[in-house]
Amino acid sequence: MSDAMYLQSTRSGRTYRLGRAFRIGGCLTHEAQDDEGSRCWVKQVPATDEAAIARLRYEAIVLAKLDHPGVVRLLDRGRNRSCFFLVLSPASGRTLLELLEGRPLALPFVLTIATQLAHLLHYLHARGIICRTLAPSAFYADHLGRVTCVDLSMAWDEVSPPDSAELYGNTTYSSPEQISGSVVQRRSDIYSYGVLLFELLTGRPPFQGGNRGDLALQHLLTSPPDVRDMRPDLPQDLAELVGRCLAKSPAQRFPSAASLLEALRVVERTPASWSAFEEMPYASQ
Repeated sequence: MSDAMYLQSTRSGRTYRLGRAFRIGGCLTHEAQDDEGSRCWVKQVPATDEAAIARLRYEAIVLAKLDHPGVVRLLDRGRNRSCFFLVLSPASGRTLLELLEGRPLALPFVLTIATQLAHLLHYLHARGIICRTLAPSAFYADHLGRVTCVDLSMAWDEVSPPDSAELYGNTTYSSPEQISGSVVQRRSDIYSYGVLLFELLTGRPPFQGGNRGDLALQHLLTSPPDVRDMRPDLPQDLAELVGRCLAKSPAQRFPSAASLLEALRVVERTPASWSAFEEMPYASQ
């Protein structure tokens, strides 16, 4: 066997044959098969990078607490001379980032995605998990619109937070309190959710900049644009929901994922949300 093509778990003894390579959350990941032929993903970091290993170990701890169809499952892990790796259940479809391609998505499709993400936040928060960033690259959607989170590398467990961690990851989806170095609580995820929802509806995030510093200042100081200025077809209830998620002050956002879900249900009952049903997943231009 070639070490370049196979990895063996030091925990289970299983052997994984590696296939196509891609990236999840900055980590090299491979489509793979175990020694019984079952499909999986292998996410790995170099054995010499102790900081990256610590982050991936912590992600494994978070994933081990979860059992939800909207999150990849931790199947195994291991380490050899070249890498430390996690074995994950594979997701189907494409990432939301790949679906977007800089274009707004159709409203019914967005509402389907948004509701699933809000349910997922409710599940995670109930277990003390804060995502800290919700980027479109972290979520896959299949042909039926079912969403799977494939990356919790920035997540915190409130019960046992990491000894050290980056203050924030992808600045585009970071909350003002993350950027300022304040304690990150669950309402930070509501803000990140609002950024992602804005992007799904318009094809671009509310704030754009050439560097992290510029983006950080916009999150801290600049009012987000009204989503209806870019999508006049959107119901007013939905525009208000997005605006509330993007409030600078955590106290002005939805207090919980449960209250966010209630607001989404109101939007879904609005006839304009489902009238003129467009061919998914893209909005008419």
